[in-house]
Amino acid sequence: MRTLYVTEQGAVVRRRSELLVVEREGSEIARVPLLRLERVVLFGNVQVTTPALATLLERDIDLVLLTQDGRYRGRVIGTGSRNAELRFRQLEAAREPRSRFRLARGFAEGKVGNQRAVLARLEPLLPSSVGPQARRSLDDALLRLLRAQGTAGLLAAEGYASGVYFAAFRALFGERFGFSGRQRRPPPDLVNALLSFGYTLLTQLGVYAVQAAGLDPHVGYLHSVHYGRPALALDLIEEFRPVVVDALVARLLLRGEIGLGDVERGREEPGVWLTADARRRFLAAWEDHLKRELRDEQTRTRLTLRGCLDRQARRVAAVLLRRQPEYRPHRLETEDVGHTLL
Repeated sequence: MRTLYVTEQGAVVRRRSELLVVEREGSEIARVPLLRLERVVLFGNVQVTTPALATLLERDIDLVLLTQDGRYRGRVIGTGSRNAELRFRQLEAAREPRSRFRLARGFAEGKVGNQRAVLARLEPLLPSSVGPQARRSLDDALLRLLRAQGTAGLLAAEGYASGVYFAAFRALFGERFGFSGRQRRPPPDLVNALLSFGYTLLTQLGVYAVQAAGLDPHVGYLHSVHYGRPALALDLIEEFRPVVVDALVARLLLRGEIGLGDVERGREEPGVWLTADARRRFLAAWEDHLKRELRDEQTRTRLTLRGCLDRQARRVAAVLLRRQPEYRPHRLETEDVGHTLL
């Protein structure tokens, strides 16, 4: 186990020798060897003892805090990267328009290309009038993106592609789940609730991968910099959203593993949220999904989805240190998309 998720409300996380133990009302719920942990994710009202927190910091085990319904609160991390030269290069590239644009284009290219790959795999399930047209439109968006001369053109092409892509998702689900398009805050339906939850989890993996590569998650290129926003992590996950989150959500819904009975209305604000049981089932499917392997086009070896994310963060660092001329996104092949969807 690389990630420990604690969803039980009122639970306490303690250290016991070389174990991390989760208890509730004096009863042990789970125990995990510290040696196997990379991160701990807490949902809602979960406490961590001081000895356990100190151990997580000492061993660079990431601690992520989410609300009970899965919205991001913050994280507790150790000392972080000591590679000052890489941080200098990261800041220089963010302030230099050409360098920033070239990195941003790589992230956007990966996202649109992988959106097309996912839709190509889903095409037999789409209405005959939707699939081919969506594919052609995404091809057009990709050409616009590659021909863009500035950030405005890049963002316009990426936004157009996302509109086409989620319109096809709407056709895929029909009227079953009330999905009319991507809406974030708050999610108005089951599909959006699943997507938002998945993107939150993916963002935390992106932050971890960026930090492990020695980079600052808050200095990005495609996403603008705002206080507290992990812009580079958001950049990095763009090419992985379609295959890591969207493909998983489609699979769970099309197989009936999660359905309309798995959401509840928010108590204090509009929108719908996954039930506690649905979150647990999603997390189990999520961890299994991240173990699936994709082909590395350079080495011809296979990496897990999580491993691909870590490798892409290292590619960003290599570009910034001028060890590679361009950032190359991970572009999915049809076989790989089928492997993650089926």
